Parts: sequence; structure tokens; C-alpha cells
Amino acid sequence: MNNVNFLNKTRFNPDANAVFQMAAKDFELYEDLSAQTFVDKLTNYISVFQADQLPRLKELKRYYLADNNIKYRETGRDVNRADNRIASDWAKYITVFMQGYILGNPIAYTGDDGLVEKIEQFNQENSTDYHDGLIETDLSIYGRAYELLYSDEQSQERIVKLDPEGTFVVYDDTIARNSLFGVRFYQIKYSPTSISSFVEVYTADEIYYFSSEASDFNGIKFDRVETSPFQGVPINEYKNNEERLGDYESVLDGIDAYDLSQSELANFQQDMNDAYLVITGNPMTGTSEPEYQTDENGELVLDEYNNPIAVDNSETDVVQNMLKARLLILDNNNDPDGPNPSAEYLTKTYDSTGAEAYKKRLVDDILRFTFTPDTNDQNFAGTQSGEAMKYKLMGNDNLRKTKERLLTRGIMRRLRLIGNVWSIKNTLYGVINEVQLKFTPNVPQNDEERVTQLKALYGVISDETLFELLETFTGVDADEEMKRLDEQKQKGMDDFTAQTNYKQLKPDDGGQDGQLLDQAD
Repeated sequence: MNNVNFLNKTRFNPDANAVFQMAAKDFELYEDLSAQTFVDKLTNYISVFQADQLPRLKELKRYYLADNNIKYRETGRDVNRADNRIASDWAKYITVFMQGYILGNPIAYTGDDGLVEKIEQFNQENSTDYHDGLIETDLSIYGRAYELLYSDEQSQERIVKLDPEGTFVVYDDTIARNSLFGVRFYQIKYSPTSISSFVEVYTADEIYYFSSEASDFNGIKFDRVETSPFQGVPINEYKNNEERLGDYESVLDGIDAYDLSQSELANFQQDMNDAYLVITGNPMTGTSEPEYQTDENGELVLDEYNNPIAVDNSETDVVQNMLKARLLILDNNNDPDGPNPSAEYLTKTYDSTGAEAYKKRLVDDILRFTFTPDTNDQNFAGTQSGEAMKYKLMGNDNLRKTKERLLTRGIMRRLRLIGNVWSIKNTLYGVINEVQLKFTPNVPQNDEERVTQLKALYGVISDETLFELLETFTGVDADEEMKRLDEQKQKGMDDFTAQTNYKQLKPDDGGQDGQLLDQAD
């Protein structure tokens, strides 16, 4: 970690985001994936992933955890000077905003009633709303995300998120780029010296398990094979965009620059508080020689930082002690007029206005290039109209559309895989592809303005469409709202009929009508 590039050269390997591929005809030659020829190919894929791709993924995750490169910057600063390394949490801010904006409201499914009911049951059993949020978080961090479909002990379909730092999919070389197999690899550390390695390979029909007692994956051996019911590779890959870039990956340099600015400001303020007192007109008092300590072989003795250790009362030792005491004594006895003592604090000026303008420009660039609105902007307030808010969110909305399309592609593949199993159970009627997904951005709403707009639409659009628009306001499903309205109308009609009958039968003079009323009662 000490060799981290900080605002210098290329950040990642050119192949850090490459997609693994294998010629379809070559994969067909592997009749048995437990054979050593395939195991060798598999370990080669894992080695390339760890060497070329894993460093990028780990660095992106570090930034999400605010463990930025500023923490590992080699400054060469004197040990007696301030060396603050302040990491900003821009990455998490961008990720949390994007995840909440897109999936803060659950995805709605429409289509065949029986199928939608089956999907909603699956979603409820698997907490899919939460799962989808985890997928979007990984997409924002890594630019890619993975989930695994499997059957539990009760043969129920389950779904789980996989770690992108230990998962990849190998695709064929066709234009369709079909997935040939997915790989999940991980290690379990039982003790500092006992580490076991595990690899799982998922094909369209089978799951192969490999393991090794070594700390790497080169020595894995075949363990067992199981059948898979999904009729497709059950590892499902999502992409954040076509390039598989994370949401804040393009502004890592800007984040580093912001961290550096914050850290240098903190260093300046700390150094200002510990300013050096310079005394001019006194001689250097260090007299011991040699300057540095040596061992019995005449070699320099080094400290824990590989710096030579000064001999007590040598000139170097005196200077080091002065630095620790924030004191500098300068000798001017060579002045022909003799010593002219003076004392002053050694400080430097700080352009606070320019520094704040520079930081603001960095903040603006980070937010602009990630299409993230600045919620701290005084103009970004609840008093603004809906149209004004739309303009502020326009860039983010454009990005949201792309992300929603890619999320839809991944979720539809999820549904088709599950549908393959449901077909076996005779509970699917071949209408998976007709299911529609509806995303609702999670943004603040001006209730009064929205109600006024919906009132204006009454009679212009159908009641069903109107209730679908009202759904985000009331939280009540459109079908349920129409059902309630029908019940309300029916109740009103029943009440009106009962009241009319009552007036017709109500006696005015206790005559025949009274007898009819008694009979009616």
C-alpha cells in the first residue's frame, strides 16, 4: 500500500475492467469441467483477475470506506512538522445518494396477475427490495454487481448478492455474448497459518466445487458436482454502464485533490500554532564529533525510519532539538559590527480566500462530473418549484435512465432464470417477458403542487392512470384505490336507496303507510 500513486501517472491497469471471454468452440471441448485441463484454465482466469482487476476493485472500495489514497501519500515531511492526512467521504455521499434516488422506492411489477403475485411472493421471501439496494450499491462502487440464484434445502428459490472482489463471469465470443460459466472464489482463514481456498463454477446445468488447503488457488482440486435447475448460468451480472465504471471512479483525482487541500490547510493551521521562534545573534553550541553514531564496524546506526542517529551535542543533534522545541538559533557573529540579537516567529501567510475558492471549484467539479446535486446549496431547497428541481436533477435523471435500463436487463434475466424453475413446477404461463418494471425516483415532493396538478388531470386521463400517478402520493396501489372507490360508490348508492325507501314508507298521519312501514321493518 506504500506504493500508492497519488495524482501521478495511470491509476489502474489497462486491463483492470476487461471482460473475460472464451471461444464457444473451445468451451464445448471441455466435456468434463473437473478435468485438469479445465482446472488449469480456471486458475489462470483467477490469477489474471487477482493481478489485473482486484487492485482496482479494492481501491474503489477503500474510497467508499473513506480510506483514500491521501492516507498513504509519501510526503517526505520532517517528523517535527504537521503531517495531517484527511480523507473526505465523497465516494459514500455519491453512492448513498444514487442508491436512494433510484431504489428508495421499491420497484413495481405489472403484467399477468398470477405471475406478478408469484414474483411478489418471491420478492417478499427473499427481501428483494433490500437485495436490489445492495446490488445498486455495488454498481455504484465497483461498476459491476453479481447475484446468485440457488435452491435451498426446501427446494425454494433463493437469491443472494456475491462479492465483486471474488466473482466473475466468462462469456462466449458470439455477438450475443452469452455467459458460459460464472466463478465464485474465496478463502477461509482458520488461523494465521491455516488458510483454505475454495472455488465454485456455475454452468447452465451444473455446479462444480473445488478446494485447496493452500493459501492460493493454484493447487485447487475437484471435490464434487451438483445439478442446477435454472437452465442458465445462475450467476447474474449487472453493469452500471457499458464501461462498467463506478459512479465516483471518474472523479478520484478530484477527491484526492480535495483531500490534499484539506490536509494542507490543517497542516498550516497546526504549524502556525507551533510556529518557530527564531533567535538571531547566538552561536551554534553543538561541538561533539563525529555527527552521527557508528557501530563497532564503523557503520552508521539507523533509527526505525532508516535515518542516522545524531551524536549527543553534535550540531545535528542541537538542530534536531531546536526543531522539536519549535526554536531556531541563527549565528551572525561574523558580522563585523558584532552580534545584533533579534527574535521573531517564523510564519507564512495563507490565502484563505483563494484556498476556499479552490476547494469550492473542486466540490463543484466532483458533483458535476458525477451528476450529483449539491443538497447543501442554498438554492436547493423545498421552497423551489417542481420545475426548478427538475432542472437541478436533469443530469442525474439522464444518468438514472441508463442505470434503470441496465438494472431492468439484469432483473429480467433473474426472472427468466426463476421462471425456468417455475415452468417445471407448472406455475408459469410463458409470460415472463411481458412483465413490466416501474422505477419511481425517490425525490422530495411538493404535495400541494402535486395535488393541484393531479386535479387538473381529472377527466383528461383515465381514472386508472390518475390513480397510478396518485400512488406515489398516497402510497396506495392503483388497483386497490379503484377497488376502494367502487366500494365507496356502491355504499353511497345503497345508502341513497335505503334513504329513499325510508322517505316513501315514512307515515305522515299514521294510516296505511304506517302499516307498510311496519311490514317493511
